Amino acid sequence: MSTKFTDQAIAYLKAALPKDGPPSVVLSQADSPIVRQYSDGLCICYVVDDGKSYHYVQQRHLTQDGISEDELHAIGLRNLIGVVSKRDLRVQPYQSIFAVMMGGDFEASLILLDQIWEQHFRQFVTGEYAISIPARDVLAFCDTSSEQGVRELHQLVDRITPNGDHLISSQLYVRRDGRFIPRAA
Repeated sequence: MSTKFTDQAIAYLKAALPKDGPPSVVLSQADSPIVRQYSDGLCICYVVDDGKSYHYVQQRHLTQDGISEDELHAIGLRNLIGVVSKRDLRVQPYQSIFAVMMGGDFEASLILLDQIWEQHFRQFVTGEYAISIPARDVLAFCDTSSEQGVRELHQLVDRITPNGDHLISSQLYVRRDGRFIPRAA
């Protein structure tokens, strides 16, 4: 049995495209990447790793493989868990925050995995999570009740944003009802 392209898809968190202004690139429907809204300012795309680079899953891949966007999402989350299991996921305390390290590329995408937040990271935070995800390889969190921790998350964003690569968001997010939403200022 041959492997479908979409069987290898990994859920990948990205900054949502701005809603105003003309698109910088216009693609055909078939060549358009699959984009799923996640939260204000955030979306989920799906990538396949060929060992040298990532390739976006496009509408034509869903058609060729005969699957729906919901099925792709389930595959992407399952494969993201697989990435976590193959890498050395570590939580490193730093002053009043906790940095998540996993070898680059998918740290920010970990916000998509409920079991990590409900089980594995719960030992570090007793209340509500506050996180920063300024770039794809940067994820830090603290308890929302920690004023110092929240300040440090803002400082992290301020350090990463000016020269960061693969930027995602300068906002902080909180976890509510199994999802991360923008934190009120």
